Amino acid sequence: MKHMEEPHIVQEFNIGNTRVKIADNYCADKTPGDVQKVLEKMARTAQEHFTAEAYRELH
Repeated sequence: MKHMEEPHIVQEFNIGNTRVKIADNYCADKTPGDVQKVLEKMARTAQEHFTAEAYRELH
């Protein structure tokens, strides 16, 4: 089993009842361009899930 390193939390906030913690472990050694690509991928994935859920609610 791979050991998970302790997350380096750089920001915390709430969205409704959900506590969000942002850790920079993955991005700490990335270039700004690398980080932008990661953020764009996350945004696309999130949007796909939001769109699918909205579609399910309508049908």
